[in-house]
Amino acid sequence: MSLEAMRGLRDECGETVQLGRRFGDEGVILEQVEGLHPLRISVDAGLRFPLYNNGPGKLLLAFLPDALRAATIKRLTLSASTPRTITDKHDLLRECDRIREQGYAVDHAEADEGIHCIAAPIRDPQGEVIATLWISAPSRRLPRASFAEVAVPVKKAGELISARLGTP
Repeated sequence: MSLEAMRGLRDECGETVQLGRRFGDEGVILEQVEGLHPLRISVDAGLRFPLYNNGPGKLLLAFLPDALRAATIKRLTLSASTPRTITDKHDLLRECDRIREQGYAVDHAEADEGIHCIAAPIRDPQGEVIATLWISAPSRRLPRASFAEVAVPVKKAGELISARLGTP
């Protein structure tokens, strides 16, 4: 159901597309469609990732119900992976508000130097965020200045998958 939309996004942007969801206080990669460039981001399905230092994790955290989001943030240990990693819980709450407002999340080399991500939600028929779809790319091909523009097809792919799940 999601692979067609993932391949379409990959073909449009040329970058690796991944799909994941939250399991407890972590995210996990469920599926991946590798990018078209010789140098691309690739990981194994099943890889777990934090909910605070990357685009897909922050998106999954941001769209949790308020009380669950607050409790989850309280439990998290925010350690710096790069100089841009959010390590203050109040800053993370503000970032969650920003993500909810704009409808997508970004990772400006917060988990790994030189890797940027843009993530969008996948919703169930009730409109709840149940997963996330994102692209990962080297920073030179996905510069910060292009985040808003590239977020458009990422969000559209997430909406397409959501529609296939029955989301109005």
